[in-house]
Amino acid sequence: MKKIIFLAAFAFASITVFSQSLQKGNLIGLHTTTVKLNGKTTMKQYVDFVSNKWAPIMSSAVNADVHVLKYLRGDGADKLCFIFVFKTEEDRNKFYNSDGSSSNLGKTANAKTKAVSDELTKLGTMTGGYTDWLVQ
Repeated sequence: MKKIIFLAAFAFASITVFSQSLQKGNLIGLHTTTVKLNGKTTMKQYVDFVSNKWAPIMSSAVNADVHVLKYLRGDGADKLCFIFVFKTEEDRNKFYNSDGSSSNLGKTANAKTKAVSDELTKLGTMTGGYTDWLVQ
């Protein structure tokens, strides 16, 4: 019985890991930002808010997996990175124009995230840039 439970758990874990891997044709957006806190907020509080409130809402709004990367060491104590994983380049293009501005659908997504984005702005601000990568 223990072997069956172990094999079932192993099979479930294998399927889960496989389903989360990058696939050829995925578009990866790396957004590196510098955070300026409001003076009352700690970086931990900011990261917790971004990870637990902002990222899930953004993920749903733009139909992509959104991951938050927190500085560990090196050059970047005041930085955060976001990884947006779109299934395809076309999926990203539905939300963002070639110049990086929001498309009409992107503006709708921004409206869905406005309340939580406004709340985030009270904790601090972010400035930065992005680079999009296509998985080969």
